[in-house]
Amino acid sequence: MFSYSSLLPATTSYSSRFKTGQITETRCSYVRAHALRYFILLLLLCGWNVAMAGDRGIKSETNPRKGANIFKHYCSVCHGDKGNGQSRARGSFAVPPRDYTSPESAIELTRERMIHSVTNGRPGTAMISWKTELSAAEIEGVVDYIRTTFMKLGNAGSHPKPSEKLLTSRGGVLYMQACAMCHGETGKRMTSGRMQPPPTDFTMPKVISELNRKRMIASITNGRPGTAMRGYGADFSKADIEAMADFIRSAFMTTDKSKK
Repeated sequence: MFSYSSLLPATTSYSSRFKTGQITETRCSYVRAHALRYFILLLLLCGWNVAMAGDRGIKSETNPRKGANIFKHYCSVCHGDKGNGQSRARGSFAVPPRDYTSPESAIELTRERMIHSVTNGRPGTAMISWKTELSAAEIEGVVDYIRTTFMKLGNAGSHPKPSEKLLTSRGGVLYMQACAMCHGETGKRMTSGRMQPPPTDFTMPKVISELNRKRMIASITNGRPGTAMRGYGADFSKADIEAMADFIRSAFMTTDKSKK
């Protein structure tokens, strides 16, 4: 049975009700103080995130981040700090991350292919698309950083580099994109690696005497069976292939030191 006193809330003394109101008001003040502190903390965190966004996480067309910073934040976790694929995460992938320092990478990876891979990812591998995180300029920047830092174009030797006029010609630009990784910036092969026979050294007297223009155009177009030299007929027009051959002959296969 209920006690009589439990049924008389209305008869509670004014003093008791006053005390109850004080407790309730104190609790409300405590909650409001906590809410205010939480709101201030949230503002601080948002400000921190905005400050950090300029360095990582949000792409920018007008103020692109440096390729070195992008590689450090996004790429090194898989490809390693030295670009050799020796990262802590390498054992987690069915297809290992690319080793940019290998001769195979030098043969296979053109600048255009790398830009496409970073932009759209590589099906069948852990390489994802980065076009939502990086701007076009940032993608080109990180690709160029990888190429110049880990995929060096090799031995300059004692042979001088071609003139600026030759390098900026159509044939010179295409040579640097498609050929320099194996044959070097100065026509001296970069490295033989596992390539047997090794890439042709265009500066050798025997090569200069035996390698005529017609044979060079055929080799660039169709490749050389039994070597690492693949055909570029499907990638470049006849005029572009002829321009590459003429650049090689003018830049590396002549005794004219001026190479104008």
